[in-house]
Amino acid sequence: AIERGLGLFEEAISRATQSSNAATKSLVLSANDSFDLHTTYGFPIDLQDQMSLERGVSVDRAGYTKLFEQFTKKSGEGRKKHTTVAVDLGQFAETDDSPKYSGRETSATVLGWIANDQPVTTGTLTQGAQASLLLDRTSFYAEQGGQIGDVGHITTPTGKFLVADTERRGKHVLHWGEVHSGHIEVDQSAEVCVDQRRGDVMRNHTATHLMNHGLRTILGDHVEQRGSLVDHEKLRFDFAHDKALTADEIARLEVMVNQQIIANVAVQAVTMPLDEAKNIKGVRAAFGEKYPDPVRVVAIAEGEITTLDAVDCSVEFCGGTHLTRTGEIGFFKVIAEESLSKGIRRIAAVTGIAANAYVRNLEAITKQVAQALSVPIEDAPKRIAALQDEIKALKKKLASGGGGGGAALGIASDAAAKLLVNASPIGAGKLIIARIDGANSDYLVSVMDEVRKASPSFALLLVSVEDEAKVTLFAAVSDDVVKLGLKAGDWVRDVAKITGGGGGGKPTFAHAGGKDPAKVDEALALAREIAMKFA
Repeated sequence: AIERGLGLFEEAISRATQSSNAATKSLVLSANDSFDLHTTYGFPIDLQDQMSLERGVSVDRAGYTKLFEQFTKKSGEGRKKHTTVAVDLGQFAETDDSPKYSGRETSATVLGWIANDQPVTTGTLTQGAQASLLLDRTSFYAEQGGQIGDVGHITTPTGKFLVADTERRGKHVLHWGEVHSGHIEVDQSAEVCVDQRRGDVMRNHTATHLMNHGLRTILGDHVEQRGSLVDHEKLRFDFAHDKALTADEIARLEVMVNQQIIANVAVQAVTMPLDEAKNIKGVRAAFGEKYPDPVRVVAIAEGEITTLDAVDCSVEFCGGTHLTRTGEIGFFKVIAEESLSKGIRRIAAVTGIAANAYVRNLEAITKQVAQALSVPIEDAPKRIAALQDEIKALKKKLASGGGGGGAALGIASDAAAKLLVNASPIGAGKLIIARIDGANSDYLVSVMDEVRKASPSFALLLVSVEDEAKVTLFAAVSDDVVKLGLKAGDWVRDVAKITGGGGGGKPTFAHAGGKDPAKVDEALALAREIAMKFA
């Protein structure tokens, strides 16, 4: 593909030279040529820029970007437009998709298509028409076993068809998309080409196998695959395990996988009888997956597959596309680990250029943090810890009024005045429900005392979250409001339940504690709802 791409690049440069702008004498590589060179032959746009510049030609970046964005958008939309109708494909020959394992390109014949949920074996598909092409053979991988379906294009002597997704139905492969230019006819010869992103998909798929083996090695044999997703951007793997991975376990996993990448180990694929494959020591199969007989076995190891010990290397039943050696992965980096459900964890990672970009972004963020703290990067954690201690100390100082009873009373008085301004009516008095984070119990009581002095009739509930973990609640209700039916002990107890706590006290004064700061706003809403019943 690269050699052919180089030839087509020279042809594109020639066309740019012949169609130069006479007024400006500028030479521009067309957006269509640039798009085809990238998606078909794997020429990144930056490489095109460099090669074109050496020949005095610029690239139509704006036009290329527009075409590529349209293509990406259609790729995503194509995954949502599959027919749910059980179309009879019996009139089409079975698809030979074995070329998917040997490369991205192959030659084929158009057998027909599905359009408007109907099989078609005669006629023409015109430009803009959406359908699903069926070919006698294809290099496209149909979505299966966690690996997404390929995208790319199919070219005939009269037209070009952009493939947005690839689906398997029984022994047929459906190429979903639309006619990009010209038209497509039944029985035409066709050149089939998978988008260059297939390389990123294979990179992520092979890395998934290495990661699966690494997880079993680090966590134990109880680790079983419960699902996966492999696309050109990332890999995602669900597995049986009852607790979160520690930072040390994730670091060990990354080291194990990257060591295998550096070792450039062979990736072998052999199709063999299912019974024979099951006898390979330690071979892995996806949970709940049904495998054909014969079955395809993928091993990441040197040596004969049937003699391997899968305890020491990755050996799995797999019909997906893979690299030929692990060194092609480049680099592996875990980006997330989380709980999916009880006993099931999910881990996500990136490889190659995406992994490099992820690390560079982390590095840039770390540098920004260090610059903001005015310390070297290696000292940033210590500086952050020191600042956290300072913040805690300042919060305590603020809550206590900075020392001295008079100062505390002054601050509490200011806070009480602000609360009274925003109070709601309840009976003949003031209803105040407020959150004062960082305040300790003494400060909250001081504020309540100031409210009492300013308003003889009141219903007051204050909540504070200290150190992002402790929830403190106080309620005070004047005698006349108690007679209306609102009692401080009942009120604060019901509100505290929302935060996972409890408490109580007298009808005129009560105290409670909670455990869930995230529920404080919900608790305050309930406090107001309860109080308004007596307003």
